[in-house]
Amino acid sequence: MSIQHKFYQTNFGNGFETHNAILDITPYKPEVMIVGTFNPDTPNANFADFFYGRNFFWTAFKNLFSHNAVVIPNRRMPANGLPPAILNPTLPEIFDLCIKLKLTFTDLVLEVLHNNNPVCLPLPNDNVIFNGVEYNLIQDGQNGDIGGLQQLNALGQVNWNTQNIINYLCNNPQIKTIYFTRQPTNIWAVQWNLIINHKCMAGRLTTNIFTPSGLGLKGKPRMNALLNHWVHNNNPNFGRLDNNWLTNNNVDINNF
Repeated sequence: MSIQHKFYQTNFGNGFETHNAILDITPYKPEVMIVGTFNPDTPNANFADFFYGRNFFWTAFKNLFSHNAVVIPNRRMPANGLPPAILNPTLPEIFDLCIKLKLTFTDLVLEVLHNNNPVCLPLPNDNVIFNGVEYNLIQDGQNGDIGGLQQLNALGQVNWNTQNIINYLCNNPQIKTIYFTRQPTNIWAVQWNLIINHKCMAGRLTTNIFTPSGLGLKGKPRMNALLNHWVHNNNPNFGRLDNNWLTNNNVDINNF
């Protein structure tokens, strides 16, 4: 039983569709791609309704591009339970931001536990039991007795989406900016480097930004620290959002 990406192939019914976990059908030609890691379809835990539906990404983008100030301090969904009755931003608001900013999304992992039809037991979180060992499907590596994607990759149980992403980017040269939402280390560095070193990436901005989960980020409140990092970062391990892009979309970078 493989565990596929939550949006492996999804028709949102409004002109937006995904194939191979790439938002490849949109009512505009995308100009900015956001690349993530994995959004597993774990039915007991993953209530995301779109890419980055659970963490700080969309509340941060609404602060940037709708409010031009930190108005929403929290992540979009709670960390450990069902989503609230009213989400902010709503899903229609997310699609409006996608249209305004000409965004597309993808993740580097297409599915896991796909080789030889292995038997796995989903747990009531983002964890599974595979061959008697517990793995978390959104963490990098070993954490105590719980393995991560690095351990599954070593077992040949990670199906990478890298070539599909490269093909899509080569077919969409109007995408000039590509952001990776984490520091590219270990298994992620291998895949990210395959993308950014491809001949189709010549003349494009490819950089990484701090994870929209905000985990490990110094400074409080977390939303303020995250937006400051995205806008003004000078840490050589990370990039930042293109300030010209921000100002061209009426963002006052001094507000963050």
